[in-house]
Amino acid sequence: MTTLKSGARLAGVALSHSPQMLADTEHTQGLQFRAAISAAARATQAYDPTLVVYFGPDHMRALAGIAPAFTTVERASGYGDWNTASSRYDIPSQLVRDYVQHSTARGVEVAFAHELELDHGFSQSTTDLFGRLDAVPMLPVIINCIDRPLATMSRVVQLGRLTREFLDTATSADDRVLVIGSGGLSHSPPSLIPGADKLPEAERQALITNNMAKAIDAIRPEWDKHMLSLLADGDLDAISRLTHDDIQAAGTGAHEVRTWVAVAATVGQPLATVGYETVPEWITGMGIAADQELAVEASVVAQ
Repeated sequence: MTTLKSGARLAGVALSHSPQMLADTEHTQGLQFRAAISAAARATQAYDPTLVVYFGPDHMRALAGIAPAFTTVERASGYGDWNTASSRYDIPSQLVRDYVQHSTARGVEVAFAHELELDHGFSQSTTDLFGRLDAVPMLPVIINCIDRPLATMSRVVQLGRLTREFLDTATSADDRVLVIGSGGLSHSPPSLIPGADKLPEAERQALITNNMAKAIDAIRPEWDKHMLSLLADGDLDAISRLTHDDIQAAGTGAHEVRTWVAVAATVGQPLATVGYETVPEWITGMGIAADQELAVEASVVAQ
């Protein structure tokens, strides 16, 4: 954790999500990751944030047909995909508008939407950490992680740094800000096969089922651990140099790691690994990383 110029406290956590995790209602899969996320949830709840800044992806639902590099919204509810929550988020409208003005004035155009339905890229991790979507006021920022042109990693770092600048002026000494990033790590979900979203639902589901074995083989634990190492070192310069192809090597879904990088750049601190596990049933390398104090707290509560 660190302190903003306003005196507010600032902490950060980045974590994987997978809708296949929600299908495991008996909790027999990914036990290491489940233990880590439970510990992270208890640590974040003990931190008791007054504001969440959430960097998340969209899966061609909220932004179907057009996807700016960065988008924020002043009113939102859950999309309800994969049986996730469809209730309302608590979003301070004026804070969102001020954030858009701040970012644009500093050369990073964040698109502004009046109302969106945010899919599992936001709802799953919010529920995992807090139990419901409106538990804490949220400033949501969608980072396009699906279709080119995707923001470069250096641009994502710039977004994170200007977000911290904004928080320096938009918070007070009584605030405790938690920055969350959700997505990745390595995965190539069949749902992102080009053209899959245009198919009739029955054909789309068949495509997904027929390509699950390939998706399992696409998990890249070595890549995941390298990325976690870069974040643990706080090496934003090395991260900024990563190219599209460097990330694509870990799958189409690995581009969601941009949300993690935004967290690291916002908090300005290394993100220590809280837990990591490859979970074949979830077709994803599942990890959690947090700033040092939050990571230590998560380690303590996990014991």
